[in-house]
Amino acid sequence: MSDVQIYRNSSEKPLDVFLADFTKEIEAEGFSIHHLDKSDLVKFYRDLGVQMPENYNHVMLQICKPENSGKALPANPERSVFVQKFFFIYSKNNKTEIRFLGYSAKLIGDLLGHNEFEKGPSDDMFAERMQGTFATMDKIVKAAI
Repeated sequence: MSDVQIYRNSSEKPLDVFLADFTKEIEAEGFSIHHLDKSDLVKFYRDLGVQMPENYNHVMLQICKPENSGKALPANPERSVFVQKFFFIYSKNNKTEIRFLGYSAKLIGDLLGHNEFEKGPSDDMFAERMQGTFATMDKIVKAAI
């Protein structure tokens, strides 16, 4: 994997069916979805006066596992840019497309500074755990497909 990659996958399921299955898989892995009421990007843009195609659907789901991220942030608040995960899901050519960004442990450690802490995991341990999180995100998508 390069330092940053766009995860790409798709499903033959209609977007609403995929989202229902996806939500179940997210919750089964102990994550929760946040700001669901603000996830509809088409509505967001239309509300701002931007013309959007009639049959276009695009959502941004923010997921988090608060019991983990809540422990990671006090050691190094700069981790906040990594703890919230976003999935972008949209319809295209009669398929449901799924995207998210993934980062290598090396990049995360480099950006955070490879700090050691007396209380809490080091930045390198945090970066390694994030690799597990990205693998879980892949697992969630594949189970929902």
